[in-house]
Amino acid sequence: MGKAVINIGVIGLGGISYGHIPTYAGDSRVKLAAVCDVDKKWLDYRSGELGVENAYNDFYDLLGNKNIDAVSVCLPNMLHKEATVAALNAGKHVLCEKPMAVNAAEAAAMHEAALKSGKKLMIRQNQRFEAGSQLLKKQVDSGMFGEIYLIRTAWRRPLGCMPSPVSRRTDGSEYSRNWFNEKNSGGGVLRDLGAHLIDLAMYLTGFPALTEVSCSAYRKFKADNMDGAGDYVFDSEDLAAAHLKFNNGMSMELEVSFGSFVKDHTVFTELYGTKAGASRRDGAISFYRQIDGAYTTETVRQSLYEEKDSIEAFIDCVADDTEPPVTSAQGVEIIKILDALYASAGEIK
Repeated sequence: MGKAVINIGVIGLGGISYGHIPTYAGDSRVKLAAVCDVDKKWLDYRSGELGVENAYNDFYDLLGNKNIDAVSVCLPNMLHKEATVAALNAGKHVLCEKPMAVNAAEAAAMHEAALKSGKKLMIRQNQRFEAGSQLLKKQVDSGMFGEIYLIRTAWRRPLGCMPSPVSRRTDGSEYSRNWFNEKNSGGGVLRDLGAHLIDLAMYLTGFPALTEVSCSAYRKFKADNMDGAGDYVFDSEDLAAAHLKFNNGMSMELEVSFGSFVKDHTVFTELYGTKAGASRRDGAISFYRQIDGAYTTETVRQSLYEEKDSIEAFIDCVADDTEPPVTSAQGVEIIKILDALYASAGEIK
């Protein structure tokens, strides 16, 4: 007799939910059994489009459905803690979007709720699952790089990419997503893009303990090419630059921006080791090392690693009763680093 199908609920039907729902819909091990959104009109439209009978305006009502085994939390950052803790307390496994929470105290409460409930809590740090990231991790673990003493990493967006205060749905309606730009709503580029880069760097190097940070954060632009942008609050950082130090002697240079006067949109992570170096830039991987007395550059033409979908990885850990590949304890460490960066930056300039 086969394993029982896992009944999944998706809390929040905004843009990020489109990264969850197709995988659930296409996996025979699960059933998309419930959805939730505060916008009743959109909820009715989307639940009808998906063919989901159980549709809720309030996530507490969804969590009261005893047939739901697990949920995806696809809400704005400031709601992650409340929804996740409530879900865990209701006996549901949880996949929570990154960043885990808006501060370390909230993240710790989520972690403790997971331990107490005995349910899975995974944070969706999807950069780890890319084929290139898996290749880098294997080579780091093999000792190829020797001592990794510096990581340089950045996610730079040119102007024209700033998060818009509103977005248009497929039914033609508009909704506010300006929490990306609001400090009190847990917005800001450090939490949005920085969480990805910090997590990847920590994953590759085994989560060394942070000892010191120096960070500067700036808000210089508003959303462009939009009528009425002046009616919205833009007070979270749109660019941050930092230097971080760790207890193993490694340091990290970090830069993230929603928009600035730069040439191209680029994402990179560079590893500096005593035996070799590497670059992951816009999905391409290169290795730099010495072979038979020659300094070489080796570009990966094709990785044999199959790119793992982070949603599929969550299904795996629930179905197989294994530890999530991104644990809640690791999520707490990322939020602690973000807290330290914000504390160092002080007032946004």
